[in-house]
Amino acid sequence: MTTYMDPLLFKAAEAGNIGPFENYQTRLNQLLTPDENTILHVYLGNQSREPESTDFVDIILEMCPPLLLQANEKGEIPLHLAARYGHSNVVKVLIDCAKALPTDPESGLTKAQKMLRMANEEQDTALHEAARNRRSHLVEILTKEDPEFSYSANVHGETPLYIAAASSWGREREKVIDEILTNCISVDYGGPNGRTALHAASRVRDDGGDISHNLEI
Repeated sequence: MTTYMDPLLFKAAEAGNIGPFENYQTRLNQLLTPDENTILHVYLGNQSREPESTDFVDIILEMCPPLLLQANEKGEIPLHLAARYGHSNVVKVLIDCAKALPTDPESGLTKAQKMLRMANEEQDTALHEAARNRRSHLVEILTKEDPEFSYSANVHGETPLYIAAASSWGREREKVIDEILTNCISVDYGGPNGRTALHAASRVRDDGGDISHNLEI
């Protein structure tokens, strides 16, 4: 049974205040906003900078492990938000929590692999989010954790590599591209309308220069 968060609980989640949630330990996954955000979604979506501590995430997941993979209305799990907003320490905590869970007997995937590969309604994975928001340090973490997975295109035909190549971020763009090419065993170069990451890079000129040579295969 779903219980919508009242304003006090919402503010507690925003602030990372554990106290008000101690009475809900057995049903934390049922505390939702109207768009199905859990308390972890609320917390991660309202941190303007990297949290100084991961205690809130650690404690909440210890109290209610299913929140790790629980998606909101848009299909986003906490990892999507942590990658989008650049919370590298939280990403590491989420991955460590997933690694502690048993492997899926049907797919043979670890829970960490399953989480890293989960896509939202736009078919964006956490790596798509990290690439789009120029989080090279997170691109490094995510690709090193699951180097064998070939991240395919989202509903707009964009792969993580294409997203990075089509941007105009200068040096940060180059770092994102380098991490993907260095760490991923199989890289999807595809983009929308038959374009590739190489096509996108060749059209972009910025402070980082033309990095299309990095993408030549």
